[in-house]
Amino acid sequence: MFPTVTADDLNGRSATLPQGFPGETTIVFIAYKQNQQPLVDGWVRALGLDPSIGAEFVEIPVVGVGARLIRPIVDNGMRSGIVDPALRARTITLYESPKLVNTPLGFSGRGTIRVLVVRRNGQVLWSTSGGVTAAGIAAVLAAYGA
Repeated sequence: MFPTVTADDLNGRSATLPQGFPGETTIVFIAYKQNQQPLVDGWVRALGLDPSIGAEFVEIPVVGVGARLIRPIVDNGMRSGIVDPALRARTITLYESPKLVNTPLGFSGRGTIRVLVVRRNGQVLWSTSGGVTAAGIAAVLAAYGA
């Protein structure tokens, strides 16, 4: 099950997840480090995701509790790299310990990204770690359509 967390998107709107996901079923990308963004971008491109139409998705950077002290700097840095308000609305930054999301999802560490397909009730239909693969694309699409 996806844990219940509350965080703000890059437009400043607060959301309680998973209930606040944009779709009944949502593709969720969890990243822990800035250098993991290319992995997320690879999945987004391969799946043909568009923040304005099509499959619902969110990116959740889990930046850690320590980053709360520099939250305005972190948020403004991400906003400067994401100019599209629709994509900003899909970027929900979590200033919590990675264990808050990893433990209930059965993951450990912050060495790579997580990709999940989650229902609003928190049920995880599918998950993996790491970069995009052909098998991963097929699995995401199958789980999303379930």
